[in-house]
Amino acid sequence: MGNIDKKVTLAAHRGWRGKYPENTMLAYKKAADLGVDQIEIDVRVTKDGELVIMHDATVDRTTNGTGKVEDLTLAELRALDAGSWKGEEFAGLQI
Repeated sequence: MGNIDKKVTLAAHRGWRGKYPENTMLAYKKAADLGVDQIEIDVRVTKDGELVIMHDATVDRTTNGTGKVEDLTLAELRALDAGSWKGEEFAGLQI
């Protein structure tokens, strides 16, 4: 087979979600600080046609709100707390 160069690509799925609340800029910035090769994101469209980064179709699991991203406006999404579920030190972070 010969000499094959193998390179491992390090990807951060939803940012550094193991340590920081996923779908937040903090999680993405901290993943970038680690020097990852890529950051995988999911983009969804809000009720008012804005693009947001959110892995799940709903906000239920990772915010203090409920409902589908597509049924909420950008303003409604920005009003949600996307950090408290991960720890009190992250309270108030937005998606």
